[in-house]
Amino acid sequence: MDAKVNPDFWGLVEALYARRAPTIEPAALEHARRAWLDTLACMVGGAREPATLAAARAADTAGAEHMALVLGTASHALDYDDVCMLATCHPSAPVVSALLAVIDQTNSEVELSDLLAAHLVGTEVMLRLGAWLGFGHYALGFHATGTLGVVGAAAACAHLLQLPAAQLRTTLSIAASSASGLRANFGTDTKPLHVGFAASAAIRAVALAQAGATASDDALAGFAHAFSGGAQLELPRWDANTPWAVLAPGFEIKRYPSCYLTHRMIAGIQRLREHRPPQAGDAPVTIDVLFPHGGTAPLKHPRPSTGLQAKFSAPYCAAAAWVDGTVGLASFSDAAATRAALRPQMDRVRVSERPGPHEPLESAPVQVTVTTASWEESILVDWAPGSLQDPFTNEELVTKWTDCETNGTTKILPGTATAWLEADQAQPVKTFLRGLRAAIFLRSKSAAE
Repeated sequence: MDAKVNPDFWGLVEALYARRAPTIEPAALEHARRAWLDTLACMVGGAREPATLAAARAADTAGAEHMALVLGTASHALDYDDVCMLATCHPSAPVVSALLAVIDQTNSEVELSDLLAAHLVGTEVMLRLGAWLGFGHYALGFHATGTLGVVGAAAACAHLLQLPAAQLRTTLSIAASSASGLRANFGTDTKPLHVGFAASAAIRAVALAQAGATASDDALAGFAHAFSGGAQLELPRWDANTPWAVLAPGFEIKRYPSCYLTHRMIAGIQRLREHRPPQAGDAPVTIDVLFPHGGTAPLKHPRPSTGLQAKFSAPYCAAAAWVDGTVGLASFSDAAATRAALRPQMDRVRVSERPGPHEPLESAPVQVTVTTASWEESILVDWAPGSLQDPFTNEELVTKWTDCETNGTTKILPGTATAWLEADQAQPVKTFLRGLRAAIFLRSKSAAE
């Protein structure tokens, strides 16, 4: 390992860590506010999913670590939480879950701006670490949300708790040794558990650093070396003037509760369907999908047997988009995923990748072609639904909140989503978040019993 790499990266992290809400651009704070609402919606919606219930049964106390395990799992159980392809991961779920669990440990009232600043610092550390490793980390088989998420969540908690810089280093070094998550577990309950593991381990890392545990200053360099497969990494392309990742390239708020890499495909099929809607009795169409190089890596279940597997199935998502016209939470029940009526259309979906080097997945287009005996039409989808180029409105965010609340059967005070969007940045949030956290956590615990 290049001895210069680690000190340089630490310097960047510490410069970022020193930033507090008054010095952060209002636009970044507002994007963080929307990311929080989206993640909380997913957490509410995932409160009684099987993975969350398993986490709740295993969490035998209501301590912060155990709570983070449940909240983190719930946040990712629907695979509906935001993504950022700068590091091919879900940035907000581990960070929000850890902050929500640890907020009681702050010595003073927490204003909304303080919470959002901690979120920005945590997601930025997570994403810049992932960008340093590059796509090779994901290609090796790691679930970057879990591996990077523990470091980002630890940075966020340290920031909220205002740990001194020396303890920040120790915290992140301990967190780095807790990193885990394998893509091999996509399509099972373990994928959302990765977020629970990351959030819980982040809180544990903070506690251990505060308790005097020691760790190496080489830990993040060791992390990068090990999790890149020993690749020769360049110095991080990141300095104090680099825009927040939430602003460029931005976080994508998901319109569909399936793997992010299906989203351009689904959007393309829906647009073509609007031109030529299928009629009752029509024969299945042929759907050809051309992904960017590496774009099918997580789509490992061509013939899903469960709703979870269907989230990582290009043939299923393509067929559902064409036959049903919509892809929503109901699309990923076990019954929907295994219905015989959809199989003929799934059999007519052909998936391939463009040859050549890896392309940036946040901007690499997906081409969809639909063919019948009498016509053929193609579309190139450049930007993902929910990206900064095709953004969610606040009204759509509130609708997503309502849909998730219905799915999770969690009773939340009416108007919660709108109140969050309209709250003043100086508003204290501890009481509000404790109430929301209790509703989610207790819903999971009661359903698990």
